[in-house]
Amino acid sequence: MKYSIEMGKIVEGALKHDQLKVFNYTKQLISKLEQDNDARAANKFKNMLTAQNTATLSSMGTNREPNIPVDTESRTMLADVIYPTENNIEVILSKSNLEKLNSFILSYKNADKLNSLGIGMPNTLLLYGPPGCGKTKCAYLIAKELKLPLVVARLDSLISSYLGTTAKNIRTLFEFAQKTPCVLFLDEFDAIAKARDDSNELGELKRVVNSLLQNVDSMSSDSLLLAATNHDKLLDPAVWRRFDYKLEIELPDVEAIVKMIDLFTNGAVKFNDKDKYELAAAFLGLSGADIEEIIKKSLRDAVIHDTDFSKINIFDELFTFKKILPQNSEDEKSQLKIKANFLRECDEKVFSYSIIAEILNVSKTTVSKLIKGEDRK
Repeated sequence: MKYSIEMGKIVEGALKHDQLKVFNYTKQLISKLEQDNDARAANKFKNMLTAQNTATLSSMGTNREPNIPVDTESRTMLADVIYPTENNIEVILSKSNLEKLNSFILSYKNADKLNSLGIGMPNTLLLYGPPGCGKTKCAYLIAKELKLPLVVARLDSLISSYLGTTAKNIRTLFEFAQKTPCVLFLDEFDAIAKARDDSNELGELKRVVNSLLQNVDSMSSDSLLLAATNHDKLLDPAVWRRFDYKLEIELPDVEAIVKMIDLFTNGAVKFNDKDKYELAAAFLGLSGADIEEIIKKSLRDAVIHDTDFSKINIFDELFTFKKILPQNSEDEKSQLKIKANFLRECDEKVFSYSIIAEILNVSKTTVSKLIKGEDRK
């Protein structure tokens, strides 16, 4: 059945006398009908909504702020809402990660087909991996692709020092997310999902994790929950089992890094493929955030010092970032030797003597002497 998610939510809201849920998912249904050029049905539902007194209702599909829940003690909002019109995120992933992420997105887009077969769609996704690899950006990308608002939990408000308040806040946030078409995102997930056998934690942690598990279990299968952590080993085993999809966001591969170079230089310079693959070989093993920092800092330095920008600037910044040079060293030959061997060790096939000579602005003969001299030692 088409629009099974929206129809299910509308019925669910009606049975629970939840007028806000009915209103919000009817708005979502109207939007989908309009996208399918079914103006007659869309207008019919519009007229139904108009006939009702909606003065006190807020819709996620409008520009009005939704009634976002707040912490009862501090009165701060428990989440931020990023609407599809505000979501302009760009994320570059390895081919493997992108395929897995697209599989999750396609499952939601084909929910009607899956529901008709009695299979159901996966509605929970756990993103984990090293810092700076794009886990948070993946959540934005999913919401953007599905044209849904992203509800980002605010941990500083969610976690309270008052006994029992954190668990209450979690429940309130889950209830809010189920009343509106959205993607609920819990970043830094380990803060509320740590293993309950941690001897260094107080009993409050167990209550929080128990509350989290209960809310995930009671969540409708049509609602979407995403979570991200840098510390997957800290998560409670029961939390792991609640997620249909577990996706490790790994460090970017060479092809992803090449695309990042284009993105982060932002048209300031047009590198040829040879230059980009040289940089990618040297960047391999770094996170996307690290690569962005290196490129943007080298670009910024070139601008403020009014110098030409080239791949040499980026390599110089990479040497600084990797801290390969001794502090306060003024021995130019020693510095050249360290840089030459660093590049050579990145990838001998990419960094030939002639390429290293170009990067360091010395002769090929000099590079040969620097590297061979280091080998003898």
